[in-house]
Amino acid sequence: MFSMRRIFPGCLVLLILFGTVAAQDTYYSFFSYNGFTPKVGVNDRSTALQSSLYPQMYRQQAVRGDMRWLAQNDSSLVSFWEAQGDTVLHIMRELSGIEWYESEFDIYLVRYFPTLGSSDPMILPIGGMGDGTVFEVAPDGNRLILNLLFQLSRRMLAQTVQPEDSVILGIAYHPLMQPGPYRQDNLAMLLAMATCQNIIGYDSTYDAYRSAFWKYHTLGREIFEKYFLNQWILSPDRPLADWIAAEPYGSQLVKLTRPPKPVRRGLNPKQRQFVEGLPLEGELGFSVRLDESSRLMVNQIDMYRLAYANGLREGDRIFRVDGRRVKTQKAMVERILTGLDNGGAILEIIREGNTETLLLQPMKTLDETDYYYLDAFEEFGTDSLSTPVDQPEEDESD
Repeated sequence: MFSMRRIFPGCLVLLILFGTVAAQDTYYSFFSYNGFTPKVGVNDRSTALQSSLYPQMYRQQAVRGDMRWLAQNDSSLVSFWEAQGDTVLHIMRELSGIEWYESEFDIYLVRYFPTLGSSDPMILPIGGMGDGTVFEVAPDGNRLILNLLFQLSRRMLAQTVQPEDSVILGIAYHPLMQPGPYRQDNLAMLLAMATCQNIIGYDSTYDAYRSAFWKYHTLGREIFEKYFLNQWILSPDRPLADWIAAEPYGSQLVKLTRPPKPVRRGLNPKQRQFVEGLPLEGELGFSVRLDESSRLMVNQIDMYRLAYANGLREGDRIFRVDGRRVKTQKAMVERILTGLDNGGAILEIIREGNTETLLLQPMKTLDETDYYYLDAFEEFGTDSLSTPVDQPEEDESD
């Protein structure tokens, strides 16, 4: 099979953006950077990688046919990287304020991948995304370029913690750097879009971001648009690292995006006392009634289920769910469950006379120890890393 592997070394010169940038206004017309950028290879012939992702599927069909398809359909991305790859790496370095530590890596192109892609190893799907039985068409055109820059941005954020290479930045343990759709992925999308604007132009970047594909796949979109997009303006003078460092550990953004605390391990549900009036089954674990102002007020809540773990409390009045007013319990539950299916639901609540925003997320990520240390980081900052802390005691409360 014809090999399309290409290696493009980073150039250490004054970069003048070219190609599609000339047709549209961008934030910057050039960047000056004399630092190091890695050598990046584009590899579309990794048959072993593709077959390892779907072992069942490739027992029934030959993987080489899909690799031939890939070689015939990835030319636009390969051409883009050949023309703009060095520029992308330089701009991303300038707008992030983070150094590239690795000397080289490959971008692996595959026909099929289970998700949008991977930042380490760097993998992009060109054909489709799915589990091997049902596939969604992968992004193409400018939507594909945005995905490429998004995965590169996720990889760049990982540069902050590389202890084997003695590269540890102060922002590495900031709460917003915690992996997930509402924190680190939002930072990566911000960096990707800022870089993309300087490569394909402002209009083309926003057309890609506002596409149906990215609306569906940007789980933290509402928080991204409220707190990051057009709020954190990245530039060489104030890169992403500076914005992260300036965000207080106790800010509203950090509190809002905090992952839910899991139910304590070792607790036997049969031994706990259930809240009278609430069903034993059910993900949310709370009920509401209409208050004197005809608003939905939480009147019962189970501290061992999802709503309580995400911060909802008895007495909270729920005004909107994902930006829409809810007037009945049925409408509220339906919108919350729809939001959870897409990564999370944002609630506007009234608590003790104050309007607050609450994010309900599925409980799938960190274990108890992870949350304990996260508590320390958010309360005391990175100084808490310098001294050991005791393990948490077992506690029946959340």
